[in-house]
Amino acid sequence: MKTATRLLWGLVTAGVVIYVGLTVWLAFRAIFFPYTLDYGEGDVFWFTRKLALGQNIYLPLGGPPFDSANYPPVAMLLTAALYPLFGDALTFGRWLNFAAALLIAAFIVRFVRTETKNTRIAFLGAGLFLGSTFVYHWVPLYRVDLIGVAFALAGIFCVWRWERVTVGAPSGARQRIFYLSGALLFFLLALYTKHSLLFAPAAAVLAIFLRNRRGALFFALALGGIGGAIFLLLEILTRGGWSFGIFELNATVWTMRVFAPLAQSFVVTYFILLGLALWGWLARVRHKKFGVLEIYAAASLFSLALAGREGAWENYFFEPIAMACVFASFPLVWGLTQKRWQWIFPALLLMQLALFWNAHDPRIALKLFDETRAGNERVGALVRQAAGSVIAEDMGLLWKNGKPVDYYSFVYSTLARAGRYDQKWEIENLRAGNFPLVILNRGTREDVDKFGNFTRAFVSALDFGYRLTSEDARYSVYEPAPLENFEPRAKFGDTFELVGWSLEPNALRPGEEVTLTIVWRALQQPNARYTAFAHLEASDGAKIAQDDHEPLRGIYPTTRWAQNEMVRDTYRLQIPSTLNAGDYTLRVGWYDTATQDRLSVNGNEDVIELQTFSVP
Repeated sequence: MKTATRLLWGLVTAGVVIYVGLTVWLAFRAIFFPYTLDYGEGDVFWFTRKLALGQNIYLPLGGPPFDSANYPPVAMLLTAALYPLFGDALTFGRWLNFAAALLIAAFIVRFVRTETKNTRIAFLGAGLFLGSTFVYHWVPLYRVDLIGVAFALAGIFCVWRWERVTVGAPSGARQRIFYLSGALLFFLLALYTKHSLLFAPAAAVLAIFLRNRRGALFFALALGGIGGAIFLLLEILTRGGWSFGIFELNATVWTMRVFAPLAQSFVVTYFILLGLALWGWLARVRHKKFGVLEIYAAASLFSLALAGREGAWENYFFEPIAMACVFASFPLVWGLTQKRWQWIFPALLLMQLALFWNAHDPRIALKLFDETRAGNERVGALVRQAAGSVIAEDMGLLWKNGKPVDYYSFVYSTLARAGRYDQKWEIENLRAGNFPLVILNRGTREDVDKFGNFTRAFVSALDFGYRLTSEDARYSVYEPAPLENFEPRAKFGDTFELVGWSLEPNALRPGEEVTLTIVWRALQQPNARYTAFAHLEASDGAKIAQDDHEPLRGIYPTTRWAQNEMVRDTYRLQIPSTLNAGDYTLRVGWYDTATQDRLSVNGNEDVIELQTFSVP
């Protein structure tokens, strides 16, 4: 049994080393990669660049084009101040993010080694953090989240050290003041890196309160007073733009649609680690160990609720992941003393490592780098050649190719959903085709609500005035394509309306393909899946060519449409090479995909005739 247990622990150690190695490899691969890997990198870098040029990044609401940062400035200021040494803010920002991940791991080592006197398990806990799925995903990016969490953990570390200073010791008073001052500094840095990192300072105040009520009051007042003074100063310097950017631009809607899959992914991916952490936390509380670590571990779980906000992603899980790695280490140390059941713990960790694997396949990362490079090189050439303002979901695509960011999609959409911004400017320009290019991340049009970067009104106007001209693994490129015909107007039941259509070519030639483009509008939110059809029929009713499909070839079914949403779709009709002379009619309509029942047209027929052709 002892040999088998050693073998299991050896496999665990090897697995953790491999995962950490993959994380380090991915971080360094990204540090020297010249393009943004995530749409969020683009906006962080854009505002970093503006700070480096001495420009205000917090602007009160103004007319378009308008942009304002919705993150606090610390991480961007650090990068703006130092990136000239590296020649590229993206490079230094990613260095900073990677360093933050390493610092978090170092705090895990220090907490566990001091509490358990077991160095091996301490490094194992840190390795589980660095090698875990969500951290692996985030380490290669220039984002503020890990940087903020590193500051928050530095503050927790200072309070933890404060708890361990013996009251009445010769230098105890100075040490306690030193550690609380450090905690104050780091919590302020955390909050001014990412303002949602409230749970670490809240846990610290409670931990101090349990030992020194007066000290907790002074600490809370100092944190609030200094933090408030900084807030007021920024508010004055930016003429109100600071509070507007931090509060109103982050006033996103919380939905179970966003929260449920993220929470499920977190629980499934970290199931074993979370179970061990709960065991370790309960054991320590039961043994009267209730300090800042225990309070913060519990408080960090409340941060999970923020993952339900529109635009949220795995970045809201780093605090509970870090604390889970700390508290999961405690039962592992206890397990080393259990001769009979010791093998269970490495077996559980092997199961946890297996849960991590799917995301760590290096082929996935290499494919992402290759696709991103190819997409940026191809689409970047189009951006550089475009005359006028280009709208791009990935702001990094614009600044990388010398274009200003005239449309910060997340900000505009957030304000529009809150009723604070009228989208008239972009909607009118989209309908008129005034932007030479509109570039969305692939998949955005089919799931516009996933990240909240655009509203339904925006994509409706886009579909009215533009067509998809090219698509790769990263980007969907749209160019102006005005509709040619707006008659006949037709309503299909009380569900759809034909807005306009175009035909290319506008004649029938044997053996060639005719492409019909239609823009539909939902009169109400459809409650069933419908299929649209385009039929070319001879005068005797015989079908010559047809194309029946659900919208966008089935990837955007009508059940996902919103009321008044417009959707552009194409129908391809292959004309037979043996087409006879005569008259042919192009007819379109809708039918229920499940029942095949057609929708009535204008309350009468079940098809509408678009055009008649005469073939000599």
